[in-house]
Order: sequence, then C-alpha cells, then structure tokens
Amino acid sequence: MTVDNAIRAAGCPDALRPALRDCLAGELPVASALTRLLIQAESGPALARLLGAVDKALAAGEIAARRRLQALRRMQAEHPRAWETIQAVLREVRHDAVSGDEAQAVAACARAFDRAAGISPEASVALHSFGDAGRLELATAEVVRRMAEWGLLQPEHTVLDLGCGIGRFAAAIAGCVRRVVGLDISARMVEEAQRRCAGWANVEIRRSSGRDLAGIADGTIDTILAADSFPYLVLAGPALVRRHVEEAARVLRPGGHLLILNHSYRGDEVADRRELAELAAATGFRLRRAGTRPFALWDGLVFHLVRGR
Repeated sequence: MTVDNAIRAAGCPDALRPALRDCLAGELPVASALTRLLIQAESGPALARLLGAVDKALAAGEIAARRRLQALRRMQAEHPRAWETIQAVLREVRHDAVSGDEAQAVAACARAFDRAAGISPEASVALHSFGDAGRLELATAEVVRRMAEWGLLQPEHTVLDLGCGIGRFAAAIAGCVRRVVGLDISARMVEEAQRRCAGWANVEIRRSSGRDLAGIADGTIDTILAADSFPYLVLAGPALVRRHVEEAARVLRPGGHLLILNHSYRGDEVADRRELAELAAATGFRLRRAGTRPFALWDGLVFHLVRGR
C-alpha cells in the first residue's frame, strides 16, 4: 500500500494529512511534522493511535517511509506532554489576525508572551522544541552554524537579536562575535534572557517598544537576526513590517545583513517571497536568500537581505 493510501486507510483527518505525507516523503523534518500534527490533533493519545494505524497500513516495501514514521512515533513517545505544552502556549500566543490598532496589537503580543514564557520558556519561542531544553539547544546550534557559514558571525561583528525571546540565540552567538544586543517586547522574556546571558559580558538585553529600533544608533550593527519575530509584525499590519525593514536599513552598516527566519505564519510562501522582494527593493536591500529551507531540524523559511553599500 502506498504512503497516501496508508494514510487514507488509517482514517487520518484531512487537517493532519499534509504534514504526515510530507514527513513520510522526506520533505519535512520529523520535529516540524510532529509539531504541525500536535497543533492539529485532537489529543496526544489520538495522534499516537493514528500513527500506529498508519504503521500497520504501510506496505512492507515502504522502508524509508516506515523509518520516518518510526522516528515520528519515537519522538512523540519521548515527549509525552508535548501536545499539552503546545496547546497551552497556543492558547496564549495566537497565530491569526490581531484585532485593534498597531499599538494595541503590540501590547497584546507582549502580554501573550509574558504568559507563554510562564508555561514553558522553551516552547514559547519554538513550539518544535516541545518544551525540551535539549531539543531547543540543538535546533539553535544548527541555525548558528549556518549563520557562521554565511559569514554573518565574525569576531568583530555586532549582532542585533530582534525579538530575542529567552536569549537562546544571544547566548549561543556571544562567543563568536564582539557584541550582541537582544531586544524583546515581553518583560518576562527579557528577564529570562538576562538570566541566561548573565555570564556573557558582551551581551546586552533590553526591553523594546516593538514599534521601531529606537536606541540603536545608525550604522552600528553588522547582522540582525529576526527568528520567528516578523510573523507577529505581519499580524500587526504592513506598516509595522515596513518600518522594521526601514529601521534595519538605518542601523545596519553598509553591506550588513538582515536574516529573517519565517516572515509570516499565513502559509503562503509565494506571498512572503513577493512581499520581502518588494520591501528589499524599496529599502535599499538586495535579497540573497529568498525563502529557502536550509535546516535539518526545523522547517524555518529563510530570507537573507543585504544592505546596499
């Protein structure tokens, strides 16, 4: 029985089919697939039963798909509270449209992340960690390795971590660069980041307004990392998105880098690529990477903008 037929025979709900199919086809990392499945599943046990049913339905010859399915089942078994953790975080941090004006949207987002950090610091910044500090560290390290390969983390560099969350990237990058400045709108996130980065003299964590990059001087930054922060700007409205790209152009040195990991959560990669191509052209950037997926542990969509000289 083919993968599609096995999924259908197992009675897989329509909402879960794309992630499961893409994972078994090797097109989606296991952790990312499990995250999507847990977001949509009725419960953790219900998902476990579904995966078992697919396993039974798979043809003996589907060796690669079966291995991926077994990895999926093993990962879920290793994180028995993952469904509850993800659902609790998502009850606080919405990924759909935000009501109210820009200021209200930013304030609501700050309060939501305050609450989410209290549920699980790790899951609040990366659902694919399932609240597991070890998984988050591995995924963070993979991103940092890529950044180093792309020349974004030189010893003389100053890095701005925009939407730094609990400080996972700031702490991971600190040993590679001259200085790291982390900004976040959530008071609880800032407190957690300051605690995690306390051992690094070259890391400064600040609470920001979420409206701009006020307090960062012109032309003082070499690399801006925005990991899963732009989706919340997108929810707050296009004016806030454009202002942050314009602000990035202001604070970056000529030839500096803006690395956006996920532009939105709307599920429209074509729209994301078009929007960032237009913003780059309008604000003096060139788009070096336009929606690639270079990570093995996470399916984050990468946009790499380089400021003109």
